[in-house]
Amino acid sequence: MIPEGRTWFTKFRESVISALPIALVILVFFLVTRYAVPGDYFSKDGIAYSIGDMQMVSFAIAVVMIVIGMALFNVGTEQSMTEIGRIIGGSLVQKKRLFFVVAMTFLIGVLVTIAEPDLSVLSGQIGINEQIIVWAIGVGVGIFLVIGVIRASLHQSLNMLFLAFYGLCFALIYFIDPRFLPICFDSGGVTTGPVTVPFLLGFGLGIAASRGGKNSEDSFGLTALCSIGPIIAVVIISLILKGTGKGLPTEYPLNGPATDSIWQLLGNDSLSTMGSVALSVIPILVFFIVYELLFVRITAKELFRIIIGLVITYVGLVVFLTAVEWGFLPIAQTVGRMLGTSTEMHYLAIGIGALFGIFGVLAEPAVHVLVNQMQEVSDGHIRKGTVLTILALANGVAVALSILRCHFKFGLEYYIIPGYIIAFALSFAVPKIYTAMAFDSGGVASGPMTSTFVLPFCIGFAISCGHDVYSYGFGLVAVVAMMPIIVVQALGLSSRIKAAAALSKARKRIIEENDDQIIHFDWEKGVAQ
Repeated sequence: MIPEGRTWFTKFRESVISALPIALVILVFFLVTRYAVPGDYFSKDGIAYSIGDMQMVSFAIAVVMIVIGMALFNVGTEQSMTEIGRIIGGSLVQKKRLFFVVAMTFLIGVLVTIAEPDLSVLSGQIGINEQIIVWAIGVGVGIFLVIGVIRASLHQSLNMLFLAFYGLCFALIYFIDPRFLPICFDSGGVTTGPVTVPFLLGFGLGIAASRGGKNSEDSFGLTALCSIGPIIAVVIISLILKGTGKGLPTEYPLNGPATDSIWQLLGNDSLSTMGSVALSVIPILVFFIVYELLFVRITAKELFRIIIGLVITYVGLVVFLTAVEWGFLPIAQTVGRMLGTSTEMHYLAIGIGALFGIFGVLAEPAVHVLVNQMQEVSDGHIRKGTVLTILALANGVAVALSILRCHFKFGLEYYIIPGYIIAFALSFAVPKIYTAMAFDSGGVASGPMTSTFVLPFCIGFAISCGHDVYSYGFGLVAVVAMMPIIVVQALGLSSRIKAAAALSKARKRIIEENDDQIIHFDWEKGVAQ
């Protein structure tokens, strides 16, 4: 029921290791710059307050909260969201009624998406009606989750679907307002966050298991397919707004410095987050209980274990997201604005942005869920430490490239079109499971740390540079989501080359034709056994 002590200790240790590096970077930066925050004082009740001091205290408390929240989330999600997805996914595929499968899958996709806290964070930073964005994206994810389930049932190629739908996305972007382009691709990245990813990974495992094994590409790929729905949904919103003569605000709306105490701000953010996360988790729990009673009937012990896991997940998400929005988001935008004030500091911004990207992905809760499943499904051939390192480096490069794009003021299409051409070319040269894992990695890497820490850093940099925020501040999430698709497939290509070399070397050791040496090469995993 309740996770054992060793599990708690392991998760807290992982959380400390993940959160500490980014905390040290911020601490060193502020000590070196001596709190040179733009507009660094405000007065209230005749008393002068330092914004730098308030933000540093908030950030220090937030780091502790991040560690606790991430540990709770990682413990809870293993026995709740992933299990719910696995049970429903395995059950649905076995149903013979197509309409029922489609309707249930679509409803699940919408519920999970509107429950995603990351999506609320992004929609709140855009400047147009949040509910329109959230519900449109929810419908988009629901449709593509249905497509993913149908694909698994019909044994269709995953990379051909990616090629077709991303081709559609690239064709549509030429008809929209160019300022909308970064938001379209950012929405695809943030939709797959800490609530959605564990569920979709479990859902994929359930589908794969119902088809006779856990090692097929069906264990992955759903997260990546569901990332396409939001892109098309926001493209449609932009076309509708363009047709009605409306669009994004001419100037990015800025918030003034907070004049409440850090404890008042913490209390307000905590209450807001508790409500939003409750609205995220409760519909999923209610749907699962009803579905379980009608169609599955698991044991009372297993149901209770899942409910306890959801409670732990809820508490962890509340603590984590409160810390990120209250302590991390303001200081990230402040650092970005400080580094954008002069061109001499722009190259420093590129280096610091790279560090934020490297350390930020290590603090993403859903990343750890994904790499653990990669290692499990591959029977240990794909090591989570290796994947974490690759994702961290790719994330660092993505953030650095985004700051560089803002500095030189060129369009996002100069990154994403060549990048996806490379990604699709690799998809035909690597084992299929690597393609599915790579596209999932792109969605997972762009989680809450990206949307509420690294993205505000880039927005703050664009503001100080005097650039259009919608054109050059947004778009970072899109690049962050693209880079892992390339590097994880490159890892798969490397594994295939090494395995082929090992196979060739082993064959040369065969002395006689009838020698009892048996060499098995698993092309799905890219290894010789």
